[in-house]
Amino acid sequence: MNAPRKALPAIDTARCTGCGWCVAVCAPHVLSLQVQGPQAWGPKRSRLHDAAACTGCALCAVRCPFDAIRMVRVGPSHAVRDDAALSHTSGGAAVV
Repeated sequence: MNAPRKALPAIDTARCTGCGWCVAVCAPHVLSLQVQGPQAWGPKRSRLHDAAACTGCALCAVRCPFDAIRMVRVGPSHAVRDDAALSHTSGGAAVV
């Protein structure tokens, strides 16, 4: 049985440059680069697209050269939140 996850990555889209380092180190492949906004083209930013499959290992946060990823604590009583809630442009979340 897997150990319970203690944190999920929260991506600050204002700091993210879309370099892809976090996506490259993500073993469960739950991060991806996606275009922001309604257009099918433009600058890409990292996004957590499968919070339920995230192991909480924090390799993405450690590898990010722009300090755009923080690990947000999740408790046993909290259900996995919507992925969009973990992509933000400003602080305010409890970070590890």
